[in-house]
Order: sequence, then C-alpha cells, then structure tokens
Amino acid sequence: MAKMPNRKMKFKLNVVILGFLTICFFILSIRIIYIACFAKINGVKYGVKARNRQMSAVTIRPNRGTIYDRNMVPLAQNATVWTVSVSPNQFKSEEQKEKVVSHLCDMLEVENKEKIFKRCTTSKRKYEIVQKNIEKSKRDEVLEYIKKNKLTGAVNTEEDTKRYYPLGRLASHTIGFVGADNQGLIGLELFYNKILSGTPGRVVRVQDALGGPMPYDYENKEPAKDGNGIVVSLDSVVQRICSNAVIDLHKWNLVSDRCGVIIMNVKSGEIVAMALHPEFDLNDPFVLPDTFNFPAIKDKPEKEAREINWRNKIVSDTYEPGSVFKVVTASAALEEKVASLNSTFTCSGGITVGNRFIRCWKGGLGHGLQNFIQIIVNSCNPGFVQLGLKIGAVLFTKYLELFGITKKTNIDLPGEASPIYYKAKDLTPVSLASESFGQSLSITPIQMLNAFAAVVNGGYLQTPHLLKQVLDANGNVIRTNIKKPRRQAISRETSATMRKALIEVVKGPHGTGTNSSVPGYLTGGKTGTGQDLSYKQATGEEKYVSSFASFLVGDDPEYAMLVFADGPGTSHYYGSEVASPTASKITSKVAPYFGFPQSYPDKEFLKYFAKVPPVEGMLLDDAKSKLEKAGLENIKFIGKGERVLTQLPTPSININKNSIIYCYTDIEDIEKNTVKVPNILGCNQSQTKEALNNCGINMMVENMAVRPNSKAIAIAQSPEPDSMVVRGYPVEVTFQMDDGTG
Repeated sequence: MAKMPNRKMKFKLNVVILGFLTICFFILSIRIIYIACFAKINGVKYGVKARNRQMSAVTIRPNRGTIYDRNMVPLAQNATVWTVSVSPNQFKSEEQKEKVVSHLCDMLEVENKEKIFKRCTTSKRKYEIVQKNIEKSKRDEVLEYIKKNKLTGAVNTEEDTKRYYPLGRLASHTIGFVGADNQGLIGLELFYNKILSGTPGRVVRVQDALGGPMPYDYENKEPAKDGNGIVVSLDSVVQRICSNAVIDLHKWNLVSDRCGVIIMNVKSGEIVAMALHPEFDLNDPFVLPDTFNFPAIKDKPEKEAREINWRNKIVSDTYEPGSVFKVVTASAALEEKVASLNSTFTCSGGITVGNRFIRCWKGGLGHGLQNFIQIIVNSCNPGFVQLGLKIGAVLFTKYLELFGITKKTNIDLPGEASPIYYKAKDLTPVSLASESFGQSLSITPIQMLNAFAAVVNGGYLQTPHLLKQVLDANGNVIRTNIKKPRRQAISRETSATMRKALIEVVKGPHGTGTNSSVPGYLTGGKTGTGQDLSYKQATGEEKYVSSFASFLVGDDPEYAMLVFADGPGTSHYYGSEVASPTASKITSKVAPYFGFPQSYPDKEFLKYFAKVPPVEGMLLDDAKSKLEKAGLENIKFIGKGERVLTQLPTPSININKNSIIYCYTDIEDIEKNTVKVPNILGCNQSQTKEALNNCGINMMVENMAVRPNSKAIAIAQSPEPDSMVVRGYPVEVTFQMDDGTG
C-alpha cells in the first residue's frame, strides 16, 4: 500500500512551487522594468517587430520597355496579365480550402495540378501561387468566383506583365527572350537588359496575425518605374524576306548545320536583317521547332539541343571563310602597290609552297595567265597565293588588323566569339599562303561581312550595331546611337577598284558569282567555299561552308549582304552553287523595297521575259489589249463572265513571254481548274518549261541564270511537287549554273 504524504512533505512541495513562481515573477518584473525604463529605445525596436508582423509587402514588377524595328513595328512588348494566389490560413475549413484550390486549378487549366494542389493545401505560408500569366478573361472569372463565394482575402489576383513577341519566330536569335523573372536571357533582351528592365515597385498592406485583413484599411504603394524602350535597325520586312530565303536554302541544299543571312548598311554599320535557320518561337522558346532535326543536332539531348538552337551562329561561332576573304588580300595588295591591275599571275592547276601543294578549283591546266581582275573573277587560289607571298607576313598582318580581323567587332549582341589567326611572327610561307585565300584563320560571319563592307564603302571600317534610339516610357527619344567609323583601312581609290572587280565577278560571263545577278540591278560580290578542317580532323569526313558576300546596288553601294550555309549535303557545295542563288532571290525582293531604281535593262532578259500587268476587274477586250502590249499574247479566258475576276500568274512577276495567262471570269471555274505540280528538280530550262506547260502551269523567273541555252538546272521549286494548284499558277523555280566554280 502506497504511503500517503504527510504534512511535512506537503510543506516542502509548496515551498518548491512557491520558490519557482517567485523566481519567474522576479525575472518578469526585471524585464518589465527594463522595457519601461528604456521605452524610447525598445519602443522603436518592438514597434518595428510589430509592423513587420502586421505589414505585407508585394513587389510590383515594372513594365519592360518595348523593342521596335526601324519602322516602329513592335518586336517585343509587354502584355498585362495576372497572378492568382491563395492564402491557406484564410479559409474557414480544410474542406473549403481543398474545394476552392481544386476548382481554381481546373478553371485556370493548371498543368501540374496535383503538385500545386498539394502545395496550396498543406502550406503553412501566407501566400501560395496557383497560376501565373493569366489573361483578363480568366481573371474576370476568378474575380466573379471570389465575389460569389465570399473568398476575399483567401483568393487574390495580382497584376503582372508578360513579355510577348508579336512576330513569333522572326529574328529570334537577334531579339532574344526573357526568363520567368523578366530578365533578358539572350540576344538584345540580354544585351540591353538594364535599359529595358526598369525599377521594381511595391505595395505594403496591413494584415492580422493570420495574414488576413485588419478592421481598418492601410495601403502604401511605391509605383514601379517602367523600363525604357529601344528602336533597333532591323527592318521586319527585309528580315522576313531573308528568313524565308534561308529556309529554302537549308531545305534544298540538305544543310547539315545551320545557314544564315546578314544585311548591313555599309555607310553606318546598322544591321538591317540577321536571319538564321532554324529559328524558334520566342513566345515558347523552350520547345524545339519541328524543323530542328538536321544531322548536327538531332541526336543531342534536348537541353543541349535547345542551347545550340538559341546560339547566334552569326556572332558566336567562327568559321574559315574561304574565297570571300580574298577581297581583303586583294585590297591589301593594291593599297601597298605590290600589285596593280596590270600585274600577271600564272595558274597551272595548282602551286607548291614549302611541302604543300595547293590546288586550284579548276584543276587540269588551271586558268593559265591572268591579270589582277581575272584572279578575282575566277577565284583562283594559286593567283592569291602568289599575291599573299608578295605582300609578306608583316604587311598581311597589318591589314588583318586594319580590316578588324584580329579583334571582335563589338556588335551589341552577347557572346561574340574571338577570331583565331596567325600573328606575323608565326606566319610561315605555308600558313600565309593558306590565309591569303581564306583558310587557316577562323572568324565570325559578322566579322567577314564587316571587312567586306569596308572594302566596298570607300575603305571605312564600321562598328556593326543594332541600336538606333532609346525611348522613355512615353515614347520620347532620350538617346540616339550614332557610330563613327573606327578607321580607314584602304583608300577610296583602292575601294573603287575593288568594286569594279567585284561587279565583274557577278556580271562577267565567266565570273563565279553569276548566279547572284538580278535583272536591272548592278551588284558585285565574291563567292566562298571554306573547308571545315576541324570537322574533318574530328570525324574524318569532308564538310564545307558555302558563302557569298555581295553589295547593292551600283558603284556607290548602301548595303552589303553575306549568305552562308554550314555543311551543304548535296554534291553541289561551292558558294557559287549554294549561296549565290539565295543572294539573287533576296536582292530581287529587297532592292525594289529599298527603292533602288533599276540601273540598267538586261536586253537578253527583256527579249524573252515580261512583267505581268494587273488586269483584274477589267473588261475582257481591255485586259487582252493590256496583256498583249506587255508582250504576253498567249491568253486564255475561262468562264462566261464579262470581267476578269482573277488572273494567273498574279501581277508584277516575271514570266516567259510564251507563258499562258489564265483569266478567270467565274469563281466556279477557278475551283474546277486545279492541277498537280510536277517534280522538275534537276531538269534543265527546256525540260522544266515543257513539264510545267504540259500541266498548264507557268514558270516564275527569279534570277539571271534563267536564260535560254544557259547551263542551268533547277535546284528548288515552290510549291513542292504533287501540290494542287489552280491552272495557270506560277511555280517559282530557282536555277543555278552547273559550272562547278568555287
């Protein structure tokens, strides 16, 4: 039996309890006296603590500045969106919380519903996000739901902004995109992030201990300062022309890596277009495009493939430019007077330097005896080796520096790569010979175009750039970006001589750039076929970069263009076969857009081809008279109407004068007259014309290679074979000279 406590034991227990309570009371008293005596100090301290518990601060993201093209077309802009959140401790019950969160996930079409539901229903925090970037219509639904179910304080919507790219894929590598925190990740968005991003603001509200509203309202708002906008030199119309052209370039030449086009104003350094293929959707940049399946990337992990796709090859990757680089060597030789227009060079199919035999693309007996202009027109490697050796290592390196080959261009885009080249003390006769025709040195495409521009613009090396103006939040210009030439690399006289030589490359009957010529416009250029030696060392396989640099138009050019394809997969890989036709296609569209008048008529072209005049809406006799006046006499009127409703081919395109012009006078007849497009790839001109005529389809002329009796074959067609089109529809056919030049 347990022993009952006696009076002595009870007394001791009471003493212990009383002593403990006395000590606690003494400590609390001391604490109260301390707080009371030092109220001034502690009042501030505890006031801050109280306010921190009562105040809730929400960051307001500023509107990011808009990016405009040179014609004030928005390339990147902000759209107002909302973030829906919940305060888990503001619900009346767990059952209500689960029901509301589940409904919100369904309403907002939340992707990871289970994850979001679990986080929002089990969280001990005062604020949990359900969905970001919802549009106004969805936000209105949420507000109606809050009002109907009396969920104020438990469910909240906060205004936010979302970056939006109106033109989708266009110029994606150049414009760039932002991340979840609205910070630029690549392209102009990254390079000009400080200008575009602005300063965040915040909203401070009073709340109770559970995070709910207080009986009285208090809110302090520090507004965000919106970012500045920028106007860039890109022209969205020219950009789209280039983008479409490189898609065809990539497709029809089975390019294993990527290809691109750059157009630059040679007098200011402004970049007017910068297109790479494949592009990606700026509004959904983490999704690889369907077209991104070429050999160089298709077997890579998705993350690595994305990063390669985002990489701006024009700025961030170097390559061996090949024969395009010969313009630098030729300019240096003229400027230093180690050669003149009367200098002669012998080509016997190759030349030996040290222990290396350097071949000419022509092979056999070579080009024989040539003058200075001819080695440029013929793109003769042995001729340029002789020229490079005459210049010597010291002077050659001097002109590498003058033309900006030894340093970055400082273009206003992130990730510019550094060039790789031999310094003067390291240049052996063999490496000097190789560099003289564009091998054994590695530069970026933007460097090559900038050097080419200096060759043709009077000798002035520019700084390639995209920024034109900075705008404040109200659209007022607060800064104009004008770049002065960095230096003069060669004299105006040397530049003028080089322009004449480059015009002969395109215009002359034996020039390697004839596939780039455009009726009525005087252009000049230089082909290039650079061998990728690093790829060969790594894989043992041959790979080439085909390119063509040109200027337009006339003897006082305003623009320079570089077209390149990294790894053509067909038997035709020379720059004259791959890049030149694309340059022709682009020039034929951008020259009229820029407002350049046709500088000369091409008599041979006008003899066989005519521009289709508009006759839609005209009476049949009037339409017939107008077409015949244009030299188009083969006319078919289809239907019983009195006026032409639709004509094929459409107005303003160039077609053969023997083509049939279909004039439809009844809509039903248009729908009935459809035919299948034949496959004409690999056909010569007469075969192409016959195949299309047999189907009642016309051929649209795009480049000067399309001349009767010329050695040209069809390498691309649009629409594709087996497409269904209305009879008379013009098929765009791209021809190239089948001459195997470099």
